[in-house]
Amino acid sequence: MKSPSPLPDDHLHALVQVSGDLPAMPHVASEALQKMSNPDVRVEDLQRILAKDPALAARVLKLANSSFYARSRTIATLRDAVVVVGLKTVRALILASVTRDLFDPFGLTEKLLWEHAVGCALAARTLAVTLRFSKQEECFLAGLLHDVGKMILLTHRSEPMRRIIEEVYNNPSLSFVDEERETFGFDHSQVGHLLAAKWRFPEEIIEAIACHHRPASAKIVPALTVIVHLANAYCHKLALGPTKRPDLDLSTVVSARALRLKPEKLAAIEASIRSVVETEASCYS
Repeated sequence: MKSPSPLPDDHLHALVQVSGDLPAMPHVASEALQKMSNPDVRVEDLQRILAKDPALAARVLKLANSSFYARSRTIATLRDAVVVVGLKTVRALILASVTRDLFDPFGLTEKLLWEHAVGCALAARTLAVTLRFSKQEECFLAGLLHDVGKMILLTHRSEPMRRIIEEVYNNPSLSFVDEERETFGFDHSQVGHLLAAKWRFPEEIIEAIACHHRPASAKIVPALTVIVHLANAYCHKLALGPTKRPDLDLSTVVSARALRLKPEKLAAIEASIRSVVETEASCYS
C-alpha cells in the first residue's frame, strides 16, 4: 500500500529498524474483522468467533449492559450483546481491545496513554456525530490509534520515550513531536502509520494517523484527519492523557477554524465529549 506521507530517507531508515518489531493483528480479532467485512454476516457466526477470546467477549457484554444503552433488562448472552450494540460498535470494540493489549503491562505511563487513546476515539466519534460526518466508525478508529506509535516507541525505545513522556507531562508546552524527532530522528505519527499499514487499515485511517499533527497535509479524506486533530485538542483541554492544557482556547486550534466552529459550538461539543467519556470510557478498560 502506498504511504500517504513520504518520509525523508534518514527517517525512513530509522523507521525500518522499528517496523520489523511491530505486532501483527491477533488471530481472533483478524478473523472477526474479516467475517464482519461480509455484509451478510450472521450474529451467530460472530458470536462463535468472539467466544474464543473470553476477555473480548466480556468487554462486549460489559458495553451492552452499560448505562449508554440503558436497557430495561440485563444482557446475559453474547448473542444478545452483539444485537444490542450493533456490528459497527462490536468492530470498534474489537479494535479497541486489540489496541489495549499493546499497552500491557499497565503502569501509570501506559494508563495515561490509554486514557488519551480512548478519550480521543470517543471525542472524534462525538465530533463526527455532531457535524453529521458519515465516517463515524472511522473517526473512532483513527482517534483510538492516532498515538499508537507512542506505545510502540515505549516498548522498543523504553528509556528515552519514558523520559519524553515525563517531560511533556511536567511541561505541557513541550511538543511530543519535537522531542521525539530530536531524540529518534522520527516521531510517533510516522511509527503509527507503519503499524496501521501493517494491519491493512484503509488508506484514510493510515493518513489520519500519519497526519494528525499536520491536518492540512491530508489529501485522501481531509475531514477525517481534521476531526482527529480537533479531538486530540479536546483531550488536551480535558486533561485526558499525559498532555494537560485546561486553559487551551479551542477557537485558536487550526482544525476548529477549518471546521468553522464558533466558541459557543465548541463549548457545547466539549460538554458532550465530557459526558460521553464519563459514561462510556470504562467499557474499553
